[in-house]
Amino acid sequence: MPKFKAIVVGEDFKFIIDDEPQYLDFIRTVYVNASDEHGAGELALAIVREDLLSQSMMDEWDEPVMAIDEIKQVDVLARRDDGDDFVWHFPEDDN
Repeated sequence: MPKFKAIVVGEDFKFIIDDEPQYLDFIRTVYVNASDEHGAGELALAIVREDLLSQSMMDEWDEPVMAIDEIKQVDVLARRDDGDDFVWHFPEDDN
């Protein structure tokens, strides 16, 4: 089965920091086995959603924005260990 590398991005995840609501974005790289690119994207999003739910980063009814930023087929032997952790950051200022 083909291997895929998916970069998942998320926006507007609410956290309370110093008693004030703050919204953070994230980026995460996920590796999955899937029969095609579409299936790989769906699986990557499901993995990220489950991880966020299990870490209580979101509630079942929350609908923050998550999307595939990039996806490509990779050779499992060429896989770099670029982490499987969430990288959180404040949204960029549009001003």
